[in-house]
Amino acid sequence: MSSAAQRPIEPIRKIDSFDRLTDYVSTPFIGDPTPENYSICHNNGCAEFAFIHLAKQQWQHIESLFLPLAANAQQERDQIRSAIALLEFYSGEQSLTYQDQAENSLTAGINGQLDCIDEATNSTVYLRMIANAGLLKFHQQSSRTSRGGVLIPHNTATILETASKQRYAVDSWFKANGEPPYIVTLKTWKKGWKPEKVPEND
Repeated sequence: MSSAAQRPIEPIRKIDSFDRLTDYVSTPFIGDPTPENYSICHNNGCAEFAFIHLAKQQWQHIESLFLPLAANAQQERDQIRSAIALLEFYSGEQSLTYQDQAENSLTAGINGQLDCIDEATNSTVYLRMIANAGLLKFHQQSSRTSRGGVLIPHNTATILETASKQRYAVDSWFKANGEPPYIVTLKTWKKGWKPEKVPEND
C-alpha cells in the first residue's frame, strides 16, 4: 500500500485571516474519513469545511456500484467514476456543494462552489473511503498532484493501478456536482489534458 493511502488527508489550505486560522483549529478537517464522519472542502481553496455523515443505506448503495466485481482495471475505473459522482451527490445533500458548477463558474455565487483544490481534496477523501472499505481490486488511492506551476496551477486526485504501476488523474473539476469525474493517465493529464468541448450545434 502506498504511503499516500495511509497518511491522514490534509486540505491544501488558504488561510487569509486570524479568524479562519482559529476555525481550522477548533473544527479541524477529518484526516481519517469514514462514511459516518468525513469532511469536504468548498468555497474555493478549502475556505470552508462541511462535515458529512452517510446513512447506512447510502453507503450500501456506494458498495453496490462495485458489484459485480470488476473483471479488469478499466471496469474498476468506471465504477470509481460512478461512486465519486454519487458521493458528491450525497455530500451535496448535507452541504452547499449541491450548487457546485463545472470548473470555476460563479453563476450561482461562491457558496458551495469548488475550485480544483477543493475537488482534488474531496475526491481524495472519497477514494480513501472506497479503498478502506476494500472495494478496490485493481487500484490504490494515491497522492494529490498538480500541473501548471505557480502561475496557473491545477490540482487533481490520483489513483495507482497496482499491476502496471500506472497513475491516473481523477479530475472532477471539469464537471458539476454529482457528475462522474474524468479519469485519464497522469502522464496525459500533466501535458495539459482537458475534455473535448462538444460544439453547440452538434
